[in-house]
Amino acid sequence: MRIAILNWSGGENDPFTYFSREWQQRLASLGHDVHVIPLDVQTILAVAEMHQDAPIDLAFCWQGVGSTLVPDGFTQTLWELLRIPLVCLHADHPCYNPLNHQQSSAFILHLYGPASFANAANRLMQREWPAIAGIYPTLFELASETAPFDGEWFVLAKNIQDPESIRHEWRARCDAPTAALLNGIADAIDQAYRDGNVINHHDVIFAFAPAPLRARMLSTDPDPEASDIMWRLTRELDRVHRNVAATFILDALPEVPIRIYGRGWERFQARGNPNHEFFAADTAKHSGYQYQSAYGILDVAASNDMLHDRTSRALQAVAGFLLSSSFHRGTPLEAPFGDLFFGGDPVELVRKVDVVRRDPAAHRARCAAFGAALMELSLPTHVFLEHIEQHIQLRALR
Repeated sequence: MRIAILNWSGGENDPFTYFSREWQQRLASLGHDVHVIPLDVQTILAVAEMHQDAPIDLAFCWQGVGSTLVPDGFTQTLWELLRIPLVCLHADHPCYNPLNHQQSSAFILHLYGPASFANAANRLMQREWPAIAGIYPTLFELASETAPFDGEWFVLAKNIQDPESIRHEWRARCDAPTAALLNGIADAIDQAYRDGNVINHHDVIFAFAPAPLRARMLSTDPDPEASDIMWRLTRELDRVHRNVAATFILDALPEVPIRIYGRGWERFQARGNPNHEFFAADTAKHSGYQYQSAYGILDVAASNDMLHDRTSRALQAVAGFLLSSSFHRGTPLEAPFGDLFFGGDPVELVRKVDVVRRDPAAHRARCAAFGAALMELSLPTHVFLEHIEQHIQLRALR
């Protein structure tokens, strides 16, 4: 197949350039003709010229960026006009940049990694075709050779918004009843995390939303106003979980050497803890060194039902990791690899960190075994493409 990958390099830390390169290599290894096209003012022209030179069979984009391209003088998207199926690979909740999740067309397939994100998109958006979960591709391969691992510290690479600043923002921006509602739900999200990170925080948001709003959302009749309110409520509160989990790590591990990369850590940096060193974030393609410490990474998934991309990169590098997530629960990975995941219990995290520090090489071997088991459960790239082709045929696009 002739495949185009749209690459937007304007994201914070530029993760998509790295992802595009990895995905291009995986597709090309199967014999496909794969081209990465920058997303800029020339994208529409570049796609049209490439398609004119030889038809594009399939296109991919990250987080839906590129799904809304409409040439001047037209009302349909570029993908509808050229009849090119575009697969949007989403790893963010649809409350972020909703325009990139909303495009409804037979030619645009919205795929989500976490099922909870796809469910939210289908609940809150009126689309001709529903969002798809369960067939997300594997972007990274496991390395056959690794760089030397050196340095007795963990790495935590995370841009955050301090939970205290989030609450301060609500107090300054919202009226008293709204601020009280948001703070009450944030307390519930915080507690759910500290109770083991078993309950998905989106379920917490829905459970603690005002009863009349929940009733309207559960109605079978379309209610755009209720969907919009729930959308905005989720947008305010979705960020709480990931930031609570990230700051929990430093609170739980004051005696553990950690190198922190990213913004938003000023309150923690002001503590002056010599075990915690703070650095500016680097772009994804230049951050390989962050996966080469002896202890590995401490990582935070944005939702408890997902595997974070930094953990995937650690697996690719055969590095160590401990991940704040319940991704493994209810899967064949739970029993043998539960020690690689943690929730909001500080005693549990300290215990798991101590195991790593006693024998970093054994920990890396455990992570490598998890990576191999995960690959066994993941879709091979050619099978993923077969599933995409089935969806395309279902939509009568071929």
